[in-house]
Amino acid sequence: MFAMGEPHKWSSGKFLREKPLPLKFNSDGKFRILHITDIHDVEPEMDDAVNREIPESCDKETLNVIEQLVEKTKPDLVVFGGDNISGYWEEFTYSLVKSTIDKITEPIRKRGIPLAVVFGNHDGEAGFHTEFQMMQYMEYYNCRSNLNDADVYGCGNCCLTVKGSKTDNDAFAIWLMDSNDYGRNADGSLSYDCVHADQLAWYEKRAAELKEANGGKPLPAILFQHIPVKQELDGFKTVTADDDYTFERDGKYYKFGHKILEGRIREVPCPCDLKNGGTDQLASWKKCGDILAAFFGHDHINDFHINIDGIDIYQTLGAGYFTYGKERGGRLIIVDENNPENIYTESIEIERITDADI
Repeated sequence: MFAMGEPHKWSSGKFLREKPLPLKFNSDGKFRILHITDIHDVEPEMDDAVNREIPESCDKETLNVIEQLVEKTKPDLVVFGGDNISGYWEEFTYSLVKSTIDKITEPIRKRGIPLAVVFGNHDGEAGFHTEFQMMQYMEYYNCRSNLNDADVYGCGNCCLTVKGSKTDNDAFAIWLMDSNDYGRNADGSLSYDCVHADQLAWYEKRAAELKEANGGKPLPAILFQHIPVKQELDGFKTVTADDDYTFERDGKYYKFGHKILEGRIREVPCPCDLKNGGTDQLASWKKCGDILAAFFGHDHINDFHINIDGIDIYQTLGAGYFTYGKERGGRLIIVDENNPENIYTESIEIERITDADI
């Protein structure tokens, strides 16, 4: 399936709301971020399973993952990493999209924790465009995302800055990028899309502005988006059972081209796979010199950490039970304003609380 219609172009000035308090490093110089991705939630009544315990348990388990992650990590910011709802369910209506978003954000809203959002390839598939969904998120006072910082492709492209603990100056940047959903190849087939050229141009322009304001030094930054960069697949190949393979899945054996610094690879990474190549985000990041690490979802059961050309790349476990996967969880990220290059991260798994066969 693919998203119905093309994303609209928006600017933040078209949606007015009260300006929230700025993000700021704590008195200890730390800033804690919780990455929750691939929640994939729906309303249980949308599922026509004969055994009603299954969809009810899927929903209960998904909300428990969010609740427990927030409680365990005590974050200063929560980032939803895309596929926040299972937007391919044809049973969705506007009211059900709203109630589902209300539900998955409630553990964060009730604690008053700032929330930022990026979208995945599935959020808008049933025709409820991500612009409509973002406007729902923006109704919450704790939301820090907007429709777009500039008039570029997609929805939710924005840059959040974190002020220093003792100053009002920007000390760190958090980029939120829309990796979009599906792109069309020259032969008419569909492939996972990527960040578009005008989005990269906006990023480079804004990064240059932040650099100038930071005394000519790139403002240290991390980035969140749903679909990972294509370089994740560099050197990836299928091997035989007799080879020194990295992992096995569904009876096939694979070798990964990167050294896994920590975490696990349980499935083939699924980056942008447009036959025309798409854009090269990694080259853009290296040009600007600000991105220290990038965090992705999309691959539900991977939580590995690799380094590509000096930039740390992280995959975060999926959180939702209305989709595939065994382990569920999220990722804690701690940034130290006094040593921003040394970012602490921890993959966190949450145990199930029901006995239903889901």
